[in-house]
Amino acid sequence: MIDWLLQFFHRVTSIFRRGKLDHDLDAELAAHLELAIEENLQSGLSPEEARRQALIHFGGKQQAIEQHRDARGLPGLEVFFQDLRYAIRALFKNPGFTIAVVITLALGIAVNATMFSLVSAFLLRRPVVHEPDRVVVITSINPARGFLPDANPVSAPNYFAWREANDVFSDISAADEYRTVSLTAAQGKPQALPSAAVSANYFDVLGVAAYLGRTFSEGEDQPGRDHVVILSHELWQRRFGSSPALIDSTIRLNRENYVVIGVMPASFRLLGFTPQVWTPLTLTVADRATSARKDHDLHVFARLKPGLTLQQARLEISNLARRSEQDFPETEKGWSAAVRTLPDFLVYNFGIRNGLALMMTAVGFVLMMACANVAGLLLARATGRQKELGIRIALGAGRLRIIRQLLTEGLLNALIGGGVALVLAYWGINFVATKMTFNEAISAVPLTLDRNVLLFVLGVSLFSAVLCSLAPALRASRTDINAVLKDESRAASAGRSHSRLRTVLVTGEIALAMFLLIGTGLLLRGLYVIEHQNLGFQPEHLLTAGVTLDSARYKDAAQQASFVREIIPRLQHIPGADTVAVTSDLPATGPGSVRVQIRGEPDLPTNQARNTRDAVVSADYFSAAEIPVLRGRTFTEMDSATSSPVVVVNQEFVHRQLRDQEPLGKQIRLNVTGPTPKWSEIVGVVTNVKNYSEAPDEDPEVYEPFLQRPVSSFSIMIRTKADPNGMASDLRSAIEQADADLALLHVMSMPAVIDLQKGGDVLFSRMLAIFALLALVFAGIGIYGLIAYSVGQRTHEIGIRVALGAGSKQVLSMVLFEGLKMTAIGAAIGLALAVPLPKVFAAMFTGLLFSEPRVYFVVPLAIIAVSMLATYIPARRAASVDPTIALRNS
Repeated sequence: MIDWLLQFFHRVTSIFRRGKLDHDLDAELAAHLELAIEENLQSGLSPEEARRQALIHFGGKQQAIEQHRDARGLPGLEVFFQDLRYAIRALFKNPGFTIAVVITLALGIAVNATMFSLVSAFLLRRPVVHEPDRVVVITSINPARGFLPDANPVSAPNYFAWREANDVFSDISAADEYRTVSLTAAQGKPQALPSAAVSANYFDVLGVAAYLGRTFSEGEDQPGRDHVVILSHELWQRRFGSSPALIDSTIRLNRENYVVIGVMPASFRLLGFTPQVWTPLTLTVADRATSARKDHDLHVFARLKPGLTLQQARLEISNLARRSEQDFPETEKGWSAAVRTLPDFLVYNFGIRNGLALMMTAVGFVLMMACANVAGLLLARATGRQKELGIRIALGAGRLRIIRQLLTEGLLNALIGGGVALVLAYWGINFVATKMTFNEAISAVPLTLDRNVLLFVLGVSLFSAVLCSLAPALRASRTDINAVLKDESRAASAGRSHSRLRTVLVTGEIALAMFLLIGTGLLLRGLYVIEHQNLGFQPEHLLTAGVTLDSARYKDAAQQASFVREIIPRLQHIPGADTVAVTSDLPATGPGSVRVQIRGEPDLPTNQARNTRDAVVSADYFSAAEIPVLRGRTFTEMDSATSSPVVVVNQEFVHRQLRDQEPLGKQIRLNVTGPTPKWSEIVGVVTNVKNYSEAPDEDPEVYEPFLQRPVSSFSIMIRTKADPNGMASDLRSAIEQADADLALLHVMSMPAVIDLQKGGDVLFSRMLAIFALLALVFAGIGIYGLIAYSVGQRTHEIGIRVALGAGSKQVLSMVLFEGLKMTAIGAAIGLALAVPLPKVFAAMFTGLLFSEPRVYFVVPLAIIAVSMLATYIPARRAASVDPTIALRNS
């Protein structure tokens, strides 16, 4: 092996020492020749005959040199370097052509690289854990379906049961990922932080060590030993100045002292989970009770035993879930479980795969159109090089050598374009990164020009080189040398053949542009309809803020209700405040779903159970949100813990659950967390509010009075008379006066909350529109280039037509018709391909409506207008051809 490597190394280096080696070879051949002549002279031959016989014996000198070169080097590599040197000279010989090709390819590759950076960051980046494919996430499958029904968290009783009964996992851990804690510093105001409560073995299951200090030890998730905390690297740097002395010191979380035992590495992050602190998950006897099975709030992580497969784990968990269903049919009927590897779960749960697939498809079309334009340029250039190629073929160059030469030129163009694209992509990635800040989960994922993007650019550049150069190279290699060398003027037949291929390419561009523009139009229209739908309440002039009451001061429901009773009057005294309310869920932000029973009607199986959205609100909630009351009444201060339970329902509840019967006076019971729920009387009906601001759905919804079922986590709503953002500081001051250690979370106007829910819709829709317009520009350039080339090739023909009496209008119409015919064919193909797009988008993006027939009329008109504009300029030039000049130069 070593000898082979040394031999290969010597062969490669010989290419770069060719001059010296040839000189040595000449000297050696001369010495051998002189020796042979000397031997012939000694045998009695004359000097002339001795030299002649020596030369005959040695054969052709040049042949010997070539054989020696082949033996000592790598002929294929040498030929490649020859082609490369020739390609470099060709680039410098035609700088204008080179710049046009490089810029076109660079734009196409750059937009692809920018979008692929998102794919790399969100889909390809592996979680920084030990053997991530051996770590799995166990989730519950909700029989009621809904959004990602097979990615629901697991109940605590199932977590305990599956941890103890399984035979496929070496260890199982649990995490409550979406908590909020209040960090109180020695100086400054309290800060609300996203946190996660995890079992003591959580980091061991993931196989992640602390950057500083340690992770949790066994038993630290038990009551009395659970006041320890681990910080994220970002929080440690930002809030504590990266001080190593913080380990084993005490900080205040939720008014209680916690000992900092560790800091996690900066690289540790799980897509979609953004805690800044981790505390032990303390589960009590109550969490094992049957009543706790209705609360699905634990993400379960497990590590497969060595030698066992994911399929075995799925079979095991399915059997355990089936056993739970048999043992506890009241709460588990219809529920099952799913198992995914950690990387697969994170991507699936984040829900970004479809959006990125759509964006990559769009930029892929843009790249194909750029390549089609470059291929057209190369075809046009090949016409001008027919004589050159014909001479090379006549001198012995084979078809394969011609193809290889032209592919090398295309490769060099593409690699230069890829290099320029990297610069453009670097700027594009930085621009996108500054805009990808619409939520914490997105902001936590870094966008960089990483190794994946570099490899992608290299691969796309090579692909573009082949895509652009192969057809022109194949066409050029079939050059008829007899026709080319005989016809010094124009080689018309070859030009017409090239034009046909360019016509096919440009027609394909038009079809792709049509398809992309229709798809973009449908998506933008669907997003516009969603963004401008009637949400069922008035978000303007609403100020909101999140509050989480800690258990240290607010231990029970009475204290939580007392706090709300105290702060509402304080907030109502803020200048400019009109109405104040609190709610467990802000309107149109996706309230949770619970089972509901209707008195007097039989219970249904779990997989067919009645489900409803549920929100806990204060008395003035409907007034603050301006949700119209249709029947009955809303809540009052009299609806307290000592009065009979009451609820308010929406129209959809009356229609779907009560089948449009008289709702007032009916009694229902909600299967909610806490003590055994009581029967509640329906006292009012309000209009429907959208489940989510970015979805058209309207589900049944029940509202409960806050004083009858207080919750520890809620949002404040203030209806203002002026700009709500101007009252944010007054809101903070009022809360600080009531409780100085209570941190507020996300103080913002309701329109800002709705914009936050849009996520990247606005950014991605704008980017998609830019890509579609870029495709339209490429299509226009392609049409212009083809028609201009065609006019140039047909100047002689047009001159004859004019000389025979054709008017300028006839010539203009002839050229315009040529462009219109090509556009009509391409548009028809693109239109046919775009017909099923509404169904495709509806399947990809559940809940959005993409039916917009006008797009199928507006886009073709736009394509035709652009193509006619691109055709008109060369058509005017054709109409102004002087027949005398055209015929003289033929």
